[in-house]
Amino acid sequence: MRHSYFYLKFVFCLSYFLAVSAYAQTDYTFYVTDNKGLPLSDVIIEPDIAAVTRAPADVAIIDQIDKQFIPQQILIETGQLVDFPNSDNIRHHVYSFSKAKVFELKLYADTPENPIQFPEHGVVVVGCNIHDSMIGYIFVSKSTQSVMTGERGDVSIQSEQAIKQINVWHANNAAGPETLMNIELNALKQDENGRYLIKIDIIPPATRNSFEDTFGGLSQQD
Repeated sequence: MRHSYFYLKFVFCLSYFLAVSAYAQTDYTFYVTDNKGLPLSDVIIEPDIAAVTRAPADVAIIDQIDKQFIPQQILIETGQLVDFPNSDNIRHHVYSFSKAKVFELKLYADTPENPIQFPEHGVVVVGCNIHDSMIGYIFVSKSTQSVMTGERGDVSIQSEQAIKQINVWHANNAAGPETLMNIELNALKQDENGRYLIKIDIIPPATRNSFEDTFGGLSQQD
């Protein structure tokens, strides 16, 4: 009986250890810098895990205040809705010609009748046909675990699944505002703290009245 007791105890402990190990999370930390070696904020990192299977129920919001999109940049998931209220006392004409979503909200005040759905993965550059200074960005993620760097340029993803590839995006990427950098994780170097190091060549943010320059002149189609 004594041997049976210790055997059963051993089996229970082993089973518990294997179960815990199976659900152990790995912490992937990324550190992003610009071409001057400075920490880069507002970088979105999208891992090749946790695919979106159902659109979030909550509606994201990009407001319009003092002729600016607030917030200027949002991260949503495929299929999610976005509302574009107008808090200014003037009308706006919101639109985009981005591949991920072409849409138009003609001159309006207050709140549009319906929010806009974004079913396709990618980057949507948003502008106002009346005020070229207004530029906004929507990153439509196909992963539920996409993250955005803070002021220190770093961010972490905790995952039970192994991450093998990531998409990296920043609005001021020298290659263009809709460019996604696809990177193999094992191609990245790590620092002494285990952070994966990413560098992005950026250009200065667009100045006011420059939506056409930022969006490659596509707004001329209007």
